[in-house]
Amino acid sequence: MPQPLPSLASLRSFEASARLESFSKAAQELNLTQAAISQQIRLLEDRVGGELFRREARHVKLTELGRLYRSLTVEALREMESAFETVRALARPDALVVKATPTFAAYWLLPRLSSFQRDWPSASLTVTAVETMGGQFDGVGDVSITTGQHQWPGFLTTKLFDIDLIAVASPAVARRTDLGRFLAGSTETIIHTMRRLDDWPLWCAGAGVPNFPLDRGTILFNSALSYGAAEKGMGIVIAEEAMIADQLADGSLVEVHSARVPSGRGYYLLEPDHRARKPIVDAFIHWLQKEMSTTTALLSERRGLGHVISQD
Repeated sequence: MPQPLPSLASLRSFEASARLESFSKAAQELNLTQAAISQQIRLLEDRVGGELFRREARHVKLTELGRLYRSLTVEALREMESAFETVRALARPDALVVKATPTFAAYWLLPRLSSFQRDWPSASLTVTAVETMGGQFDGVGDVSITTGQHQWPGFLTTKLFDIDLIAVASPAVARRTDLGRFLAGSTETIIHTMRRLDDWPLWCAGAGVPNFPLDRGTILFNSALSYGAAEKGMGIVIAEEAMIADQLADGSLVEVHSARVPSGRGYYLLEPDHRARKPIVDAFIHWLQKEMSTTTALLSERRGLGHVISQD
């Protein structure tokens, strides 16, 4: 049967003492007495069943057991502190906690967020980038923004837009790409995204060109990394068009082919269905939908102008 966990006071005393290599400095940081820190460490060592620190004249050093315990507990403490701050933020009427995929947060949300902050200068805003597995989100947060196919029971779901896939690269890569070899599936400058390995097959099928296998090119973990690599000239990537609207507008990424292929997925806004909507959440959703309409309109206008890089 598992033993009861040590107290949080003991764990915090241990973490501070290990980091500062001093019980007295840990006491100052935690606003406790040195005797209280020493007592918490002794209680923890009794629970563990071995010494965590080697006491020396003016400081303390972790034992081998202490180093192991620290490596196993520090991250857990940080997660507990983060969870507490998130819940504390949720309790405030002017606080907004937004969870989004890393790509949406970095490439679409953050470049536009200052306009929302101008409208709500008193807002306390927390944005957390979350890699989703199987489209699952917990309810910690006011709203979540993710991709999928409308598959989240327990949430109020609003579709923001459908995802269209396009092939893009930096202008330099696009100009030196042999379009004939590219259409024949014969280029090495390909970037695959590990979390969206079906993007190249989907786009190739829709564009009517041979697929590029995984043994050709570079594989990066998520879309944010892949888009950044493409901007730096590492190769051609299949991108979600709306996510790189700014890069298409400023020319840091350009289309290498005119095919625009529906992915069958969309971006969705999720709200826990059991929670009353705060005024700031309502304001954020209206702002988000307005900004998204602007992005969609700009992309539609750009499509009409036929922006595909010319081959020299």
